[in-house]
Amino acid sequence: MAGLQDSLLPIFIEETSEGLALIEQLMIAWREQRLSAEILEEARRAAHTIKGTAGLVKREQSSAIARDLEEFLDSFNLEQRQFGAEDIARVDSAYTSLQDLLELARANKPEEQIEEADAPSATSIGADIELGSGDLINDFALPLMMKLHQNVAELDDAVKPVCCRFYLGGRQYYLPIEHVVEIAECSDITMLPYSPTFICGLVNLRGDVIPVLDLAAMEQRKVPFPNQGYLVIANCDKDLLAFISDTLPNLNVKAAGRKVDVCAFLEQYSVKAS
Repeated sequence: MAGLQDSLLPIFIEETSEGLALIEQLMIAWREQRLSAEILEEARRAAHTIKGTAGLVKREQSSAIARDLEEFLDSFNLEQRQFGAEDIARVDSAYTSLQDLLELARANKPEEQIEEADAPSATSIGADIELGSGDLINDFALPLMMKLHQNVAELDDAVKPVCCRFYLGGRQYYLPIEHVVEIAECSDITMLPYSPTFICGLVNLRGDVIPVLDLAAMEQRKVPFPNQGYLVIANCDKDLLAFISDTLPNLNVKAAGRKVDVCAFLEQYSVKAS
């Protein structure tokens, strides 16, 4: 696990640097008297991201400070009262502390251990970074793992993902990592009447219309459509496909299950969005 955390540290540094820039924009906007709800929300989301990514790399001080800042910004309502000098001082204090801790990360130095009395409670940061948490899955773990595999040239072989493994109806499949584009929640699928049974429909992902495929149906296995599934978005050249998974897919250092050959699949079935 330590090797994986070391590999994630550069990504944490990048995410934290970007988040602190957004928090700084909040302070600049306040000084220039143009603070808006949108700027406030961007800063809150930035603190939320720093909280989670810091938790993943076990930088507990950063995570705790970002958590407190997120909760403070989340409770603020500009319609009820304006940001005052004390409020901006609180933001600035958190910003400065996070900047100092970021410099420690850049120097590859550990943070000081949080005393037990000051440590986040199980209902705060611990709940957010618990394995299987929705926040961890959607906001931190998958985006970080995707960045991890996109920077594979810089990783040690021991922690370099080689595939994406996923399940459907109790059967495990895997896609080679070079064909994995994204992992997304399964929602808003447009059904296609008269299409083959293994084509569930189309999904629009940020402007790309992608066919959604059911591997169980291809194998003539009767598997109910998952109420809360996931899509593994894969590519071959410029063509995109989405495969349904009824459990959370994961990037893994070992291949297991049935291999899905995306390019051969496209050639055999000609499944492409027009």
